[in-house]
Amino acid sequence: VLLDIMMPDVDGFQVLESARRQYDATELPIIMATAKTESDDIVKALEMGASDYVTKPIDFQVTLARVNTQMHLKASIDRVRLLEKSLAERNAELESANKYMTQSLESAAKFQLSLLQETAPEIDGLNIDWIYCPCDQLAGDSYGVYELPDGQLLIYQLDVTGHGVKAALLAVTLLHLLNPENPGNVVIDPVSGNTIAPAAVVAELNARFQINEESNQFFTMVYGIYDCSSHCLTYVNAAHSTSITTGSVTSLVEEDSDLPVGVMLGVEFTENQLELQVGQGVAIYSDGIIEAIAPDGELYGEERLVNFFQQESNTNGLETLRLLEQELRSWCGESGFQDDVSALVLQRQS
Repeated sequence: VLLDIMMPDVDGFQVLESARRQYDATELPIIMATAKTESDDIVKALEMGASDYVTKPIDFQVTLARVNTQMHLKASIDRVRLLEKSLAERNAELESANKYMTQSLESAAKFQLSLLQETAPEIDGLNIDWIYCPCDQLAGDSYGVYELPDGQLLIYQLDVTGHGVKAALLAVTLLHLLNPENPGNVVIDPVSGNTIAPAAVVAELNARFQINEESNQFFTMVYGIYDCSSHCLTYVNAAHSTSITTGSVTSLVEEDSDLPVGVMLGVEFTENQLELQVGQGVAIYSDGIIEAIAPDGELYGEERLVNFFQQESNTNGLETLRLLEQELRSWCGESGFQDDVSALVLQRQS
């Protein structure tokens, strides 16, 4: 708008004031025309919100240049506002998508937790306990302790490579297959009803879940059957973290470890045996424990874990893992766990 200060019925200041009530300078550029000598009018007009001014007599080339300048400024401001609006809409869409994803992850995490056992089975003469600390909402770690129809006890702990959604999907599938109460499980022979030997169970999982370019996943695990009458644990260690017996602390040695599950077809998994004495127990854990990182970058390490169990050798198994979790959280500090942390203890009392 090119507005003259001097007009017959109403002066330009009144028109400017009225216009600015409805439109700011970015919405409606207004150039005031005034006499060269009226500097007070120029100052007043600019203070009231005029975008620019020209002096009379009008120089049309100068006026046209100033009008074009204001039009270009207006166009630039309009483009910025359009971009801001588009950005705000995109941000709103992203916020909505993020909210949906967060809710979905929370639901998936609750579902995964619902599949895991909340409490250990009560077996005379045994203490059974575990800790389960995902570093994300979803975890690749899994565990289970189940009473079998023949009176034996199934015990396993596994760790899928990675963590988060991808690892959790495989962990949930394995949870289902390793639960003897589920149809289609790989634990109980569907024809005879007999308990399948640990080596055969792990071999079946190895055949079903071979690594490929698409998934690029495998998992480590300890899978065993505990005979409650002989107190003997028959187990397979598929490249899982070295398990430790509490009480008189020894290890399920590295030589007893086979390849991870899923890395090669036709692997023959080896069954090992460990007889638990009174007061002795076995602790099975994921590598998230020994790879827990302190603020200075130092790993918690296997030696420190063995020392922990030696110091707590007389502690009830139900308390040992709680103390371990406290120590690990203190070790990691504010940064917390960088990988899923889980462990399971089976301890003979009598």
